[in-house]
Amino acid sequence: MQTNRYGFSRRILHWVVALSTLGVLAIGMLFFFLDVEGTQKWFGENNTSLFLKYHESFGIVILIGAYLILRLRRCNGVPAYDPPQSLLVRLVGKIVHWLTLVALIVMPILGVLAVAFKGKPVQFFKWNLPGTSFLGTHESWATTLFHYHSQIGLVVLGLVFLHLLGVYVHGRIAHDNVNSRMSLI
Repeated sequence: MQTNRYGFSRRILHWVVALSTLGVLAIGMLFFFLDVEGTQKWFGENNTSLFLKYHESFGIVILIGAYLILRLRRCNGVPAYDPPQSLLVRLVGKIVHWLTLVALIVMPILGVLAVAFKGKPVQFFKWNLPGTSFLGTHESWATTLFHYHSQIGLVVLGLVFLHLLGVYVHGRIAHDNVNSRMSLI
């Protein structure tokens, strides 16, 4: 039995956040390149509304999941590498993981604030989140926050690429068992 794996619930949480992040980034790229109006033109108003709803909903899932991962890392630590990894590999891994966690917390918060300052409710699947209307409408703040939200999205895209590059290196080049630490099987 491999003893250097994360617990099953932690691995499930990782994959929920990972898959949600990929979906949210895909929808976010639509809005980044086409804007809302362009997305409506290409996909129709109903589909664009669905994209927005799922982007916001899974953004909240990512925020909660990233926060839980951060808490679990702090409370439970991380399993030791077996075999041990070099200082450089551990350092790069830690930097990518911490930057990703911080970005996955900051980005949804900026998105929620931007939507709220736009004067719209933040959608969480069937529900509108309470408490976002007290901020009032501030169009310039909303624009600024959306800008930073999208810029952090590009950073997350780069971090996902680095993470996947690490997965590839560990699995196909180093042939160590690092990937099995977070594997569901």
